[in-house]
Amino acid sequence: MHILVTGAGGFIGSHVVRTLAAQGHTVFATVRKHKMTQSQNQPPADVHFLELNLGDCAALPAAVHECCPEVTIHLAWYTKPGEYWTAPVNLDCVSATLRMARVLAEAGCRKLVVAGTCAEYDWDSGFLSEECTPLKPRTLYGACKNALREMLEFYCRETSMQFAWARLFYLYGPGENRERFVPSIILPLLHGQTARCTNGEQVRDFLHVEDVAGAIAAVATGNFTGAVNIASGQPVKIRRIVETIARILDLPDRIVFGGIQETTPEVPLLVADVRRLARGVGWTPSHTLEQGLAETVDWWRSV
Repeated sequence: MHILVTGAGGFIGSHVVRTLAAQGHTVFATVRKHKMTQSQNQPPADVHFLELNLGDCAALPAAVHECCPEVTIHLAWYTKPGEYWTAPVNLDCVSATLRMARVLAEAGCRKLVVAGTCAEYDWDSGFLSEECTPLKPRTLYGACKNALREMLEFYCRETSMQFAWARLFYLYGPGENRERFVPSIILPLLHGQTARCTNGEQVRDFLHVEDVAGAIAAVATGNFTGAVNIASGQPVKIRRIVETIARILDLPDRIVFGGIQETTPEVPLLVADVRRLARGVGWTPSHTLEQGLAETVDWWRSV
């Protein structure tokens, strides 16, 4: 199968590309110029890198017609830690995605899979279900994703292009931005420093990035359409993740809970209903939290 993956130079995209290539698909991976060299480092077989800015209206149709994808997985978005929640560039990401969807439909692409977010949901619900939980974003990022999903649902229906929306929850693993939560605990400990965090009582739903990639690949290559949560379905306190990392490194005394004060109140519970992922897509995770964190610690040791 010919599959186009946008955002292939990013944290999730690089893992999705490797997963699809390992399954025997021919993958066309779009990356920005500054990520080209890194992404091309020992590329898997049957992966063809395309240097492309999705905001380039002139270059996009030529790139799509060059690879003639049967399926497209759209992962490209602005995700700079600490900024993406409110950044105006979210609006640009919406318009670029809509333009890309139109080009894909005109080129005969059979299916479009787009990365959504748990930030589309009403977080007061705590347990978040595709079927039952209201969609009530609290941020510009969540609102843009939610509005994009609604527009794409209508457009894909009109053009007979299958559409799936993969709502990502909390993820971690090798290659993650060092400013994000899990690396922010691992790196100080590896460098002989103290790791500080909040009180750690918040409950979240974490999934290893290789499992995230496997779930997205299953959605893309199967018959599933519609919205689906990509998550573990397992509630875990932030405190447990921090303590597990400290135990792996045998450094429990270097953790300071409450060392970071919350600037805004944290939602106490955010956990996914994953029954649609298990039954509708036919996919379940392969990593336990402990295994995934151990692999992640080993990766950071090696870089």
